Amino acid sequence: MKMPTGFTLSLLLGASLLFAFPTVAQAPTPVVLTADTAPAGVRPALAREETALADPVREALRTLPQAKKKFLAGLPIGDQFLLSVRVIATDTSFRQASARVLGWHGNTVQALLLPEITAASATPAEPTPVTFPETAVVDWTLLRASGREEGNYVGRYTDTAHQVEGMRLR
Repeated sequence: MKMPTGFTLSLLLGASLLFAFPTVAQAPTPVVLTADTAPAGVRPALAREETALADPVREALRTLPQAKKKFLAGLPIGDQFLLSVRVIATDTSFRQASARVLGWHGNTVQALLLPEITAASATPAEPTPVTFPETAVVDWTLLRASGREEGNYVGRYTDTAHQVEGMRLR
């Protein structure tokens, strides 16, 4: 039995469309940590980091209310307000991640969690929308369109610590 040409063409077109688009894998939604919501397996690593970074985190949190006021008053075009939060990486570890703030309602932040940049990732991942409590914030950075930044207390501290570790002793 012979198939009509129109039917054959639509079958071929449908099959080619199925194979033309890559399958989108649903990545798990990132879990933003707070001290209260951290799973038991992550708590020892979290406690070690909180001890090591106590001073810069304390300064970041002390200055966060003023930075929040700047954001809520409205930022000039091109400026970005970033918050550093901790996200579960495995059952026993976490990673620090940056989230670009979209909105701040009371003590709840709506943001885009920026993807981790690695050499292994061939295609850049898309930012993930997240909502988290203000208590999850570890650090803040106000990145001006000119390239100048305010805040970033923890980031600067860890950068300096890495530079000191790499210094040669005479």
